[in-house]
Amino acid sequence: MKLDSFFASYPVFTTTELKEYLKSWKSKAEKNYYLLLNYHLKQGRIIKICRSLYASVPANANPENFSPNPFLVAGKRTSDSILAYHTAQEYYGSAYSIHNVRTFITNRNIKPFEFRDIYYKPVKPPTTLLKKKKVNYGVKEIDIQGLKVRITCRERTFVDMLDRPDLSGGIEEVWRSLEMTEFLDMRVLFEYLKLLENSTTAAKVGFFLETHRKTFNVESSLLHEIEKLKPKSIHYLDRSRKEKTRVSKKWNLAIPESLLELEWEE
Repeated sequence: MKLDSFFASYPVFTTTELKEYLKSWKSKAEKNYYLLLNYHLKQGRIIKICRSLYASVPANANPENFSPNPFLVAGKRTSDSILAYHTAQEYYGSAYSIHNVRTFITNRNIKPFEFRDIYYKPVKPPTTLLKKKKVNYGVKEIDIQGLKVRITCRERTFVDMLDRPDLSGGIEEVWRSLEMTEFLDMRVLFEYLKLLENSTTAAKVGFFLETHRKTFNVESSLLHEIEKLKPKSIHYLDRSRKEKTRVSKKWNLAIPESLLELEWEE
């Protein structure tokens, strides 16, 4: 049975999807699907990305150097993959820099991998969200080359990047990228912030929004509510930076002087 229609519909596919397709056609090849995979691999019709994940090679493309859409690869790596952090910000076109890392949330125990000079990094969901069964809060579906992929919404991405700057290129990259965000639904942002139950992250979000009030039309009432979530003692905005800090008593946050003075713009 020819698989041209399957390859055309699935630019990136899993072995499970291939088996389901064969089963729908009541094909005996379902049990020996790996023979089909090996045949089309040798023909250069498909390429193997990693275990159980393949990409279809377009006509006239060279399988030796063909690169599938990296957002699609990350989004299809596992059945519960969610594009997140800097990767989500890049997809929305609001990242200051373009990275060669694609970060995705999954609860599966899988290893990171590299393919065509792109590093794919799986990250476990925040423990608080797992306990509350809210891992999918602020997650939506998008269409990439005809396939459905899940991604964190702009508001969740905004909070997540401040929560884990280490997954988003560092605090300078985070700051610059968030300043490029076009629109935020403050209701969604605040609800997600409460779900996280991380006082340090709440202080970071509050401080950023306060210093960008005009840009995002931030109301005083929202800042007041976020302020209730701040830590009781002073926490560091970024522990990775070994430099002088200034303390914001309002947010109980020790902030790097370079961030306050935006030294990277000088």
